Amino acid sequence: MNPPAVEDRGFHLFAHGLLRDADSERAPLMVGARRVAEATVAGTLYDIDGDFPALMLYGTTPVEGTVWHFPNAARLEQLDSYEGVERGLYRRVAVEAGGLPCWVYVAGPALARQLTPERRLAHGVWR
Repeated sequence: MNPPAVEDRGFHLFAHGLLRDADSERAPLMVGARRVAEATVAGTLYDIDGDFPALMLYGTTPVEGTVWHFPNAARLEQLDSYEGVERGLYRRVAVEAGGLPCWVYVAGPALARQLTPERRLAHGVWR
């Protein structure tokens, strides 16, 4: 799959955890973003100490999330920083969600030891 277009038209993000809702703590990251749809991707979702989820794109469980549209690519750098991409917490990869090409953050190598069977969320929803 080709990565989502990152142009002047912006990009889509599939959010399955803390970025699903534009609450007050994360509001600065979501400025200008528009909720497009609720959608699912196939994968396996893990609960990391009740603090945040970690998605792996293997398995067939429908993982629920929200598709957001961001109007410009400049926000990607801020989102990468928030998700700890440089620290290896997450990686940004391309998926299709709700029929749209989207970016999504999946578990990075720093979370590998925490992706254990007892942390798996069989229902595909983190809240």
